Amino acid sequence: YLRKNVRKLRMQFNEYDLIQQEICEDFEIGEILIGIKKYQVVIDFNRRNYEKVLLNISEYPELKRLGHGVVYAYAQSLYKAFRASLRKSDAGNDPPHHYLEEAE
Repeated sequence: YLRKNVRKLRMQFNEYDLIQQEICEDFEIGEILIGIKKYQVVIDFNRRNYEKVLLNISEYPELKRLGHGVVYAYAQSLYKAFRASLRKSDAGNDPPHHYLEEAE
């Protein structure tokens, strides 16, 4: 959060550099959220990051390279949420299979 606020103050980068830096920061934040097992938050966060890449990829084709990592992070968060729900399903809950469908 602090990095994002500081970055907004520095407007010396061009638009592409700002977008690329924000996507990379969001990727790191997603990894932290997975680490603390906030699965629904990380799914929403990674989905937003993925949509950000899709919105900007036509204007900046160079983002395609980052897009692969963003898609992987999004799918990984869906899979980890599914795995966590499988462990909880032993208590009688059905695991949310829509996570796997969305990850595909």
